[in-house]
Order: sequence, then structure tokens, then C-alpha cells
Amino acid sequence: MAVFLNTAKLNEWIPKLIERTEKELVIIVPYIKASERMYGYLQAANEKGIETTLVYRENKLSFSEKTKFEGLDNLNLLHHPNIHCKCYYNENYLIICSMNLYEYSEKNNREMGILLHRKTLDSELNWGGDSEGIFNDAIQEIREIINGSHLERPGRETKTEGFEVNIIKGEKEKQEEECKIINKAFVHKRFEVEKGHTGWQCICKNYFDKIDLTFTNRAEFKVRMDDDKIKKAYFQFCKGQHELTIHGFKLYWNDESQPLLLYLNNSSPKWQNGNEPMEKYNKFKIGADQLIVFLRNLI
Repeated sequence: MAVFLNTAKLNEWIPKLIERTEKELVIIVPYIKASERMYGYLQAANEKGIETTLVYRENKLSFSEKTKFEGLDNLNLLHHPNIHCKCYYNENYLIICSMNLYEYSEKNNREMGILLHRKTLDSELNWGGDSEGIFNDAIQEIREIINGSHLERPGRETKTEGFEVNIIKGEKEKQEEECKIINKAFVHKRFEVEKGHTGWQCICKNYFDKIDLTFTNRAEFKVRMDDDKIKKAYFQFCKGQHELTIHGFKLYWNDESQPLLLYLNNSSPKWQNGNEPMEKYNKFKIGADQLIVFLRNLI
């Protein structure tokens, strides 16, 4: 659930949000005159390789502040003609508040805001994660603000790789990128993005004749055959489950009306390399090919 922040709590949690950023940080504030303390947190994040995107209100940043922020080589500096909102956002936290990145505000103003996060991250506070829908709505607004802004100075990563902020991508866009990786691993199989019960997912229809394959955090094999064949296959699976071992994987079929599930067993000595996306799907292809052999024999 959301946590209310007064001035003191904002002075505590804005630095925490910056410190706990994993890869990307977005700050949108109309007015900037950063204290040495706050600039120090941004500088430390920059030294860790964090890519920061900072949007301010057009014509509201002094020459001296611009000069100061040139010291952050991985910072994208943008300006927008109409923003008055203030938000601080990384992979897991979102602060929406009244406080600018402004030293006077830190020390003198009565400010307030709210802190949201995606999951239980802080045992000190003992509060659950906030609705993903809230984040999706906020991300949409952040994207529109950034789209409507002028890129004044690109950061280091933008210069070499182009402007891309992964934490403001929508779920469909993320899955489209995931599908590109899956399609490389599965070569001639074609995975596409489709809206499922739990959100956007990558699916290959007819991965094998009348068997669909969907990826979430696992591989899901949906058998599309008449009920008698599915019941027979499910019975044979349950009867001979001890024989259906695919080394390096965990295999479950909990109900004949549900997909057959294949998980990577990352503790298996079979997998010696890392778990980068391409490597992960290369492993899944090995398991999928073996599972199809089992299913053909069952059916």
C-alpha cells in the first residue's frame, strides 16, 4: 500500500529511491537547484552506471545548474514546456510529490507526497506492494511527458546505444522484445504477442500439431485435441510420471484441463552457463523438443 511522506520523509525517501536504483532512474521536476547532498546521491548513482533521465520545465534551469549536471555523463537532460508535476521513479519505487529537486524546498517548505512500490521490499516498513495498474497509469503519463520533451543533452548510453528507457516501456512492448529473443532461440518457430488472462504473453500457436506453447516465467504446453485423447494422455502421464524425466527441468501437469508446465531447474548441474535471456530460451528449446517426443508417445 502507498505510504504518506511529509517533508522529512521525502528527504529520507528520495535519496533512498536513488540509492536503490538498479539500472535506470527517471526524475521529472519543473524547477532544479540541487543541494550538494542531493547532487551527491545522483553523482554516486552515475558512478555505479545508473542511466538517469531528468526532465525539467523549459527555461527554468540556470546556466550554473546546467554546468553542474554536465558532471553526470550518463544523464539525459530534457526540458518540457508545460510540466508542473514532480515524480521520482526507478524499477521498483515511485514517488509522486510536491517537492522539486530544490535545496530551498528540502530545508524550508511544507511538502507532501506518496511512495508506491511493486512488491514487499522493506522489512522495516512491512507493507505490501501496490497495484501494477497504478504503475501502468503513471508510466503512461511519464512516457507522454518524455515524448513531448526536447532532448537537450544526451547521456553516455544514449550516445552509443540510442535513447531507450526500459522502465517506461509498456507490458506489450516488453513482451514484443521478449518474442524477438525467443524467435532467435527457436529458429523457425514463430512466437507472437497475445493478451492472456494474466497479461501480455509470447505464444507459438501449433508449436507442434495441435499443441500451443506459451512463455510466462515457464513454458506452458496447451494440448488442443478432443477430450478423450487429452484424458488418455493425462492418465498415461500420471501413471508413468516417474519415467517422464527431462534432465535440467521440472515437469508438472496438475489437471487435464490445464496446460502441461515445464520449468527450468536452475540448480541442475546440467546448466553450467548463465541465465541471460538467450541462454535461458536455448535451454527451454532443449526441454521443449524432448517434451514433444513424450507427448507424441502419450497421444
